[in-house]
Amino acid sequence: TKVPEATVNAKTPIRTGFTFDGWYLDSALTKPVSGPITMDKDITVYAKWKAGTVPPTLNGDDHFAYIIGYDTGDVRPLANIPRSEVATIFFRLLKDEIRDGNFTKTNSYKDIDPKAWYNNPISTMSKLKIVSGDPDGRFRPEEPITRAEFATICARFDTSSPVQTAMFSDVQSKADHWAFEYINKAASLGWINGYEDGTFRPDDYITRAEAMTVINRVLQRIPETESDLLPKMVTWVDNKSGEWYYLAVQEATNSHDFKRKTDGVHETWTKFTEPRDWSTYEK
Repeated sequence: TKVPEATVNAKTPIRTGFTFDGWYLDSALTKPVSGPITMDKDITVYAKWKAGTVPPTLNGDDHFAYIIGYDTGDVRPLANIPRSEVATIFFRLLKDEIRDGNFTKTNSYKDIDPKAWYNNPISTMSKLKIVSGDPDGRFRPEEPITRAEFATICARFDTSSPVQTAMFSDVQSKADHWAFEYINKAASLGWINGYEDGTFRPDDYITRAEAMTVINRVLQRIPETESDLLPKMVTWVDNKSGEWYYLAVQEATNSHDFKRKTDGVHETWTKFTEPRDWSTYEK
């Protein structure tokens, strides 16, 4: 049996922090799959990976806390996150020159109060065409954001071509979901994952923990183990060591300097830094 090259190369694996760079016939990655493969015996193909890069408009150098938590000492990792908060997070994560060069207080949404705390971030991110509203002119700032909407925002930061290869069993084409290409792109970049059953569940609401995990991947802010963190960091009563999201939440809620580990992806914290002051952008 001959398996066409296109069939092999259509299988795009996902690896956190890395971008897939093709299939190879040898472990040294010197023989790319370049034609049909005759399946007359067991054949192993090897994935080539390259370390991911932070999108050029986002700040991957300054690892300041972008999630603050609540006065009650919790961070609510399993709660939903509203669209206004997501827009504000990405607004703050822009490079300073991008944010300042595109800053605006005006937008066309009929449900955004110009005096609302989220007006300026939503206005600016809309100008950049990273966030958008509904055809009826609403932004729905207080509504939870879906997994598809969140993946779309992340994918819009990447300027590469759309990805047509279906990554998930429940998002096989644009007929299945409007965000088909965005979801595929975010997955191909190693930013989002699906569930063990092969689904993505695009219309489910994303949790705060899931959002922090994805944002950290986009920004290459990925501690590998708890030993990569520092003592006396900010902690939360509802973010316990051992939870799947523990490292992601700690990364998102502590401002710190870091050094990159030898794999080019993971990081180790080196010292704490002062949180950023965003009051100038709120006036």
